[in-house]
Amino acid sequence: DPLSPLEPTEFTGQLVQFASVEQQINTNATMEDLLKVQNSSLSATVVGFIGTDIEADGTSVPLQDGVASFTYTLDKNAEANVITMLNSSGDVVLNVPGRTESGRHEFIWDGKDANGTQLPDGSYDINITPKGFGDQSVLSSARIRARVTGVNMESGNTVLDAGSVQIPLDKVITVKEPANLTTTSE
Repeated sequence: DPLSPLEPTEFTGQLVQFASVEQQINTNATMEDLLKVQNSSLSATVVGFIGTDIEADGTSVPLQDGVASFTYTLDKNAEANVITMLNSSGDVVLNVPGRTESGRHEFIWDGKDANGTQLPDGSYDINITPKGFGDQSVLSSARIRARVTGVNMESGNTVLDAGSVQIPLDKVITVKEPANLTTTSE
């Protein structure tokens, strides 16, 4: 009981503890203020992403204005490779042969399905399926390219909107000025 201490040293010790707790409370309040300033600064910074083209790790690519772009990397040469595009329901809309050489390859999709029908803008999943020679496995990875259309900071995580695809800020690899894309076939 701090109001009726048994000894003067106990009283002094309790005062020091109270002072320490008060200092921690003040430090926490200061840290919260700093965090608010930092988040405000981050908000102002990421708004600058709107309208830029980004490249990010991921396999959900936005079809924007009838075009989607991504790169994929094969860790070694493959005997065969298939690029599959799936709609938001998981249905296959396109299967095309992909490059089989090791390294990084660009793919620009015109948004048409296997029948040549133009598909609506939205989110599409990429599936790269390389087949190795013999029993060798070939690893693949993908990076999407997209135009940033908005920023979402709702849940404490900063997410860039690219059409209907949301890309966590920590997945962004490059940011560039907008470019006009033309489709290529592989």
